[in-house]
Amino acid sequence: MDNRTCDIHIRVTEQEKRRMEAQAKQAGIGLSAYLRRVGIGEDLTQPNPAELFDDLEEGVARGHHEDLGHQG
Repeated sequence: MDNRTCDIHIRVTEQEKRRMEAQAKQAGIGLSAYLRRVGIGEDLTQPNPAELFDDLEEGVARGHHEDLGHQG
């Protein structure tokens, strides 16, 4: 797992945020993982198992169970 130490902050509209969250959910990954992968031009047709684990670990660490990417 990569040690991510840099933050990128962007401002979006509420509608843009909802759209990005929906696209991340459709891809089966969390919003951070989605934005990282799209930002570096990765193909999202197959989830990256490392990103799925990172989202789970991040959600548990923060106590944000809604960030865990559960489908259903």
